Amino acid sequence: MVNEIALKRDMAVTHEEFYRLVKTTISDDELINIDLINSAVYFPFAGGHISISLDEEQIRKLASLSIHHTPMNFIFKNIVKNDVEAYLEKFDVSFHKGGG
Repeated sequence: MVNEIALKRDMAVTHEEFYRLVKTTISDDELINIDLINSAVYFPFAGGHISISLDEEQIRKLASLSIHHTPMNFIFKNIVKNDVEAYLEKFDVSFHKGGG
């Protein structure tokens, strides 16, 4: 039986930024398989597997400000909830932008 947790997020990053920053979310970035054709990454984690697929980049306009953002789909396979939470915490720190 495969344990699977699926999450969706909308992050204020471009695809290019995502591919650069996702490498900082695990200790051995050589394990990350980047699939540019399908806009996704796959890698082993905590005895299981994580896949993150990206939807098309979008632009959100707020008055004269334009913010690039990308909806993302996370799938955690055979990873316990505590390890999912630990990965997401590291992910959030890696993708945190300065300011405010």
